[in-house]
Amino acid sequence: MNKKTTWILAPLAAVALSLSGCGDDSSDSAAPSTTSAATSSGEAAPASNMMEKVPSPFVMTPQMEPTYVGAVDGSDAYVALARSGDDMIAFLCDGDQMWTWMTGTMDGDKASLSSPDGATLTASMSDGTVTGQVSAPGMPDKAFVAHPAAAEEGMFRATTNHDGADYTLGWIMTADGVRGLERQANGSSTGAIAVDRNDDDMDDRQRERRQERREQLDCDEMNNYNMWLVAQPQTPPVAEMVSMNSVQMEGC
Repeated sequence: MNKKTTWILAPLAAVALSLSGCGDDSSDSAAPSTTSAATSSGEAAPASNMMEKVPSPFVMTPQMEPTYVGAVDGSDAYVALARSGDDMIAFLCDGDQMWTWMTGTMDGDKASLSSPDGATLTASMSDGTVTGQVSAPGMPDKAFVAHPAAAEEGMFRATTNHDGADYTLGWIMTADGVRGLERQANGSSTGAIAVDRNDDDMDDRQRERRQERREQLDCDEMNNYNMWLVAQPQTPPVAEMVSMNSVQMEGC
């Protein structure tokens, strides 16, 4: 994956609201209920409970400490991990179809995590960096390196509702790009995004991804989702996602 320029997370809500001419009235829902709450006490939480502590993008809450984010080699996927004592959780997403949350434990400096859908992650920690292998259905073992999340980076999780259907949202935001998706319990998804950042409006890789997106989803659906985001509390992550979605919608 090509190195991208650093992302400064400071979009204005007014910019996001200026996109309101693109959408429709597909969502009248109130601000989404979140599955998360900030944790700063440092107390260990079982991995099964840690999932509820992943911050929501719709409220101003900090990332869990420590949280790590990185890219998966040879793929479009990003991975994010958080640790509490000897317990760990991880989120893997490529902004298309791959979307899985894993739980597990640390044994010394070694981590082992898995998910009900068969995804696995093994890693070791050294000098504040997590390196390892991750696999998921349709993706064999791939290497990754994850670094401590900077102020503008992290993973986000929340329960949202579109047209009466409940989804679980998962986003990973890094200095190099964004990967996100929302998924129902039945496997259907919405709100997919996979955008890389650079100095130009769109590089060749982004153009290819945009074409794939147009083949998978029609522009109306993307416009509807962006309008739904604009209607949510405009925290920095949400405003940034609105901006990145507008990039994906170029050419619609």
